Amino acid sequence: MKRSFFKGTCYRYFHRSKTCKNIVLIHGLGLNQDVWTWQIPFFNEYNVLIYDLLGHGDSKNPGKKVTLDTFSTQLNGLIEKLSLKKITLIGFSLGSMISRKYSINYAQKVEAIILLNSPRRVTPSEKDEILNRSLMLKKEGPSSSVKGAIERWFSPEFQNKNRPIIDLVSFWINRNDKDTYSRVYTLLYYGSLELEKKIDHKPALIITCDQDYANGPSVARKISKELPNSKVSILKNLRHMALVENYSLVNKKIRSFLKGLEER
Repeated sequence: MKRSFFKGTCYRYFHRSKTCKNIVLIHGLGLNQDVWTWQIPFFNEYNVLIYDLLGHGDSKNPGKKVTLDTFSTQLNGLIEKLSLKKITLIGFSLGSMISRKYSINYAQKVEAIILLNSPRRVTPSEKDEILNRSLMLKKEGPSSSVKGAIERWFSPEFQNKNRPIIDLVSFWINRNDKDTYSRVYTLLYYGSLELEKKIDHKPALIITCDQDYANGPSVARKISKELPNSKVSILKNLRHMALVENYSLVNKKIRSFLKGLEER
């Protein structure tokens, strides 16, 4: 499908019919809408919106000050442009944080949220880690983070057997402007503070992996306390990018949750 642009945001909207429910897929830090390549064909009974976050892919750069509200406002512009009345948000990593923020800011528009491998970094040591990595990105550029990211995101077996995908993800990361990437990176900490103790009673599915050490089971359970109507699903033997490494399992978990919503 041809990419469209609206006020500097690059997006694609797979419109099946007026009777289909709308799902919005929000990618993670340093990536772009193409990370959902493995989800688009699977959810062919839904209208699906994917887009590049500001400062990512083919979307314009955000301003100097970047908060979760920056991205929430960006998404709302698309929702209004496409006249979507009710949506379910599916966010990965930073995208899951944006999903939560949007659901709080525009509660009447959101039916449910699905969070994949969501960060929640609020301790002093986590702040230091995030800000130090942000400074490294600003000084050395995204290439300085690729090797570590790939190791955190994919199992060794997947890395060895799927070199083209690893090269593609590495290319996506390296495309980022170092100054913008550095600024947005700090949201892993400051965005976590924005969301801490923010209660949202919408139906929610929280998916993470037992080997996603920064965003794993303990983090998912803490987030679930802020989402009282949530279910936590822990995937075994996977790291941060389960939506790519084992997309069929992730897709089935999401589909089951979506079907459950329809049966309520």
